[in-house]
Amino acid sequence: MKTAHARATLLSLVLIMAVPGRAEEPGLLHSPPERAEPRVALPLDATLVEGRRVLELYVRYRGPGEPYARRPMEREYGDLYRAMIPAEHVVPPGFEYYIEGLTADGERVPLFQSASRPARVLVGGETPASASVARPPPSPPPERRPATGRTPRAATPERAPPPERPRAEAQAAAPRSDAPRKVDDSMAALTADLPSDVPAEPTRAPRAAASTVATPAPRAAAPARSELEEDLALYSAEDTLALATRHEATVRTVPAIGASFGRQQLRSLGARTVADVLDVVPGLSVSRDVQGFHRTAIRGLRNDAEVLFLLNGHRLNNFFDGKALMNLPVENLERVEVIRGPGSALHGAGAFLGVVNIVTDRTDGVRSAVSVGGFPGQEDRVAVTGNGHLSAGHTVGDLRLFADVDVWSQAGDSTVIENDGLDDESISQGLRDVADPAGRTRDDRFLFNVGAGASYALGSAGRLGASARYLTERRSALLGLFDAVGEDSELGWDVFLADLTWERSFGPDVTLRARAAYDQQSTDRFFQITPRNFTTGTGSSRLFAEGMQEQTRVSVRSLTGSLDADVALSAYNRLSLGAVVEQQTLGTYAYETNYTLDAQVRPEGLTRPEGLVDLVGGPASRRLNVGLFAQDQWTVVDALTLTFGVRMDATQLPTVDASGVINGTRFVPTLNPRVGLVFAATDALVLKALYGRAFRAPTLQELVERIPDTEYNQGRFEGNPRLQPATVDTFELGADLVQAAGDARVRLRANAYVAFFGSPIVPVDTSGNIVPLRNRELGVRVYGVEGEARLEASKRAYAWLNASISRAEDLELPAQSRLLTDTPQARFNAGVSMPIGAYVNFDVVVRTGAERRNNSRSVLELIRRYKIPSYSLITAQLRTEPILDHFEVALVAHNLFDNDLRDDVPRPDRVPGLLPREGMSGFLTVRAQY
Repeated sequence: MKTAHARATLLSLVLIMAVPGRAEEPGLLHSPPERAEPRVALPLDATLVEGRRVLELYVRYRGPGEPYARRPMEREYGDLYRAMIPAEHVVPPGFEYYIEGLTADGERVPLFQSASRPARVLVGGETPASASVARPPPSPPPERRPATGRTPRAATPERAPPPERPRAEAQAAAPRSDAPRKVDDSMAALTADLPSDVPAEPTRAPRAAASTVATPAPRAAAPARSELEEDLALYSAEDTLALATRHEATVRTVPAIGASFGRQQLRSLGARTVADVLDVVPGLSVSRDVQGFHRTAIRGLRNDAEVLFLLNGHRLNNFFDGKALMNLPVENLERVEVIRGPGSALHGAGAFLGVVNIVTDRTDGVRSAVSVGGFPGQEDRVAVTGNGHLSAGHTVGDLRLFADVDVWSQAGDSTVIENDGLDDESISQGLRDVADPAGRTRDDRFLFNVGAGASYALGSAGRLGASARYLTERRSALLGLFDAVGEDSELGWDVFLADLTWERSFGPDVTLRARAAYDQQSTDRFFQITPRNFTTGTGSSRLFAEGMQEQTRVSVRSLTGSLDADVALSAYNRLSLGAVVEQQTLGTYAYETNYTLDAQVRPEGLTRPEGLVDLVGGPASRRLNVGLFAQDQWTVVDALTLTFGVRMDATQLPTVDASGVINGTRFVPTLNPRVGLVFAATDALVLKALYGRAFRAPTLQELVERIPDTEYNQGRFEGNPRLQPATVDTFELGADLVQAAGDARVRLRANAYVAFFGSPIVPVDTSGNIVPLRNRELGVRVYGVEGEARLEASKRAYAWLNASISRAEDLELPAQSRLLTDTPQARFNAGVSMPIGAYVNFDVVVRTGAERRNNSRSVLELIRRYKIPSYSLITAQLRTEPILDHFEVALVAHNLFDNDLRDDVPRPDRVPGLLPREGMSGFLTVRAQY
């Protein structure tokens, strides 16, 4: 005990000594421009004074009728920073701006003017409305709270100016009728959304010199910003804002472990798709299955239905099988956000292992990119891949418009498969020689993704928004359906998403949001399961000239309505309430084969087999989900924030009789609490203790799909209508430390977790053919640690690394067989970006994973042994700085040293070479923005 007290005392002394006795308030030396020329980019220079607490500088600017846009100020040398106001925003009659800094703990500090009192620059030769040099005043004296029986504490420091809402949702209120009309009406639009206690034309102060010191205006109260937004702000030194979902919270109140990759980070990673990005997140790994689907494992577990994918907040997971069309190009993305751990308290069913939100770029202007390259193909030819991307946004008065389009055409890598499950039959029938391989992988892909939307300010009635998106993918199967090469297999996927949103603020303390959403997904999966001219016996009725084939077509649709409110109960307490209703329906289901159950040719071609259960129209084909949630964030003292949330969901699931036949439905309730305790020990150190519960209902495929069994379509799992929702309880401890040394800074993060999965839905092969599904009653336990570090010497020179170790154990097994090893139990990722002269950057990213082996949950898994060696993949990239302020060029090589990466297969005894992944590839990308 004495030793523990001594250590605690020593630690306290170290922390106290690490804090300066008196922190100087940061200031900014800045001379606003006198005037600006129309359609000419305008530079803004500023010198940071006493800026040890400030990590980054931003200028926020807006033109007539526009929301504030943000642009980082880049360090030129020493304490001199510069930002460029884009030419498209320098238009008559003028624009307004202010400058703020971001501190180590995420606080936004106004350094020059503020959102309510911005500096104004007139375009067209007029004199600007204000020009000064600002240094914030010392912190105000402590303010006594009303007597509550506890010791009074100092008032919470003033919050920084409110961030603009996402540009797609930003509300531009109507011009104030009582504003003084000292400028023309178009210029008055700049101040249309000022608070009622701020005059439209700020009082001008005489200028004493080119550089003087002035006190900025008081900061306005910040509007609601999302919890996910702050979850992600804690992770990233580059990207501090995210998609608004709930309400504003400072970094010290974040109740989750998250990651966010902004546009600049996506480019420095050399990432081309979302899968490339996810594979560098600590605790995550991305693999592929024999059909070619990308599968995301989080903290040692991998299940498609247990990772929730969102596109601009809209669910992408398919109601039928839980898969998501998530591997989109990154060129038109603003950021990719990841939450590791349960998220059902906010996002409902399916936010089980984690949540991934893909956010498209809706900013003003026009951006385009063209990329061409490929993989070394067969006979030393290059398999060419080309893709083009375009996104744009524009604001006209109260109307906001945005759109984006991706076109992706890929002739992917093709690698030899030496053996498959039909080796003996193919060789005995003379379809190939003994020395010939079974075939090759195919990774051809065509993707078209287009989305558009608009939002309109209704004045005091709020803001109305609408958006729609269509995605279509046509691709080959990487290997085939199960254990045989099917080079003629074709997979199609069509997705339509539509959203209608409304948001209104009732004073500064209440915000109400409503949303209606519709989506429809259609999949068409055609598999060739034997080679051409394959025979199953003698006679013409058993000769399959095109090979044995099967096709599954499924369509599902969902209709969602939600209503939620954010209420500021006090300066220290904010409450969120909401309700969600979602109706999911199976529209069509068709399974057809060109062979009979006794393996003869169907003369009519692809036809529904005998004995197939019709899934459409039955009780299980419709599912109603109803959810109610509440979350409260309470700042107990300035350094301590408590978050408590709970969501109750009722999910419609089928009921069965004694023989296992579905005879109706019932609502299964689940309760998902969330608790977060966040302690800001110092401005640089944040400690967190978190708990969360999540659930996921069985997919429709897991409940009811049963494919008739034949010798040639093995490997299915059998639906089980008795399945119940799975749950997980996760406990996490985390720490975040930021330290500055001169012009450099270091950010360190670490967290440890333990998760207990109750009744997980797991397919375990015990028969060698049909894989039964059931809830494993004793559950699964997962525990591990994750750490990351980032060193930034300048905006262009930085290095980062992260590492994670996890252990997943199936508690239903003896101790010697519990460990689940089919995903990497250890991951290490690192990257370096460095400038080469003034115009070129060099990026290197290394991704490594530990050895993977078969699980040991059944006798068959023990027999079907495989071992995938550890791997290390290197991405190298050369990219330019902006050329003429509009163009960028990047040359990237993936898997630079052509590492032989492999993934697991369902039957390693039949495909002993496992599944080969992409080899070396190279791409040239040209980007333009206006």
